[in-house]
Amino acid sequence: MIYSMTGYGMSRTEDERFSISISLKSTNHRFLDVQMRLPAALDSVEPNIRRILKTHIQRGHLEVTVNLERLNEADLRLNRKLLEAYLKTCEALNKEFGFSSQPDLVALLRVPGVVTGGSDLSEDDLGKVEQVVEKALLDAIERLNEMRQREGETLARDFESRLAHLQELGIKLNELSRLTAPAFRERLERRIKELTQGQELDPLRLTQEVTALALRSDITEEVTRFQSHVGQAGRLLKTGKDVGKKLDFLLQEMNREANTMLAKTTGVPEAGAEIANCAIEMKVEIEKLREQAQNIE
Repeated sequence: MIYSMTGYGMSRTEDERFSISISLKSTNHRFLDVQMRLPAALDSVEPNIRRILKTHIQRGHLEVTVNLERLNEADLRLNRKLLEAYLKTCEALNKEFGFSSQPDLVALLRVPGVVTGGSDLSEDDLGKVEQVVEKALLDAIERLNEMRQREGETLARDFESRLAHLQELGIKLNELSRLTAPAFRERLERRIKELTQGQELDPLRLTQEVTALALRSDITEEVTRFQSHVGQAGRLLKTGKDVGKKLDFLLQEMNREANTMLAKTTGVPEAGAEIANCAIEMKVEIEKLREQAQNIE
């Protein structure tokens, strides 16, 4: 089974205190490129998120959005020991310098660490949140991959249909290539008779010249390699592993063979035009397949 690199997956998971929502959006990319947006309180969770993603997704530009929400938590937690230390310090300063002002309670509550809550997470809270994040992430990945798999099935059907057409064109070219040598001989004999005004020619020399021309225009090897590449591409679709880059390479090789066939058969009599049409049709199909392969993982 092959996977498309285009897909979307979203999951929301919660426990008694926290709710985590994660969305994953993937598009085409040569490698795995992860772009992450998450709350500052979850910065320490990012390496684990990346590790999990790499085990389930091989390629693609992946946009990851993580949202954290506290449940049923309206009150804030007060660090009494820290607050008492500040109050004692204020009292000592009043005695030492003869101040009579009272500490500003609002200002003290704004001192970092005196009040925790909101976006802050204790170590215990962070451990619980990490578990919720992992559960939500795995669920989002599963939904993303389900969508990517459905898209991949569509791509595979289109690929198989076009590969079958390419295989048919290869068979047709193989048959047409056998007609080039007799056509060369007939045209060459006719042309030489015109130039020599009907004089007899050395049959051996004529055969040698025809053979040389035919060899320069022979596309048997190119057709054989082309059909081999088509067969390999078909087998790759059934493996479903690291398919995209391998298919792209095979399609480049198919295109190279089609170009060589076109170059070799330029000027070939009679069958040459039909061979050229087949090779051009091959190139059109290959280009469509290369566009599709860009979206396969």
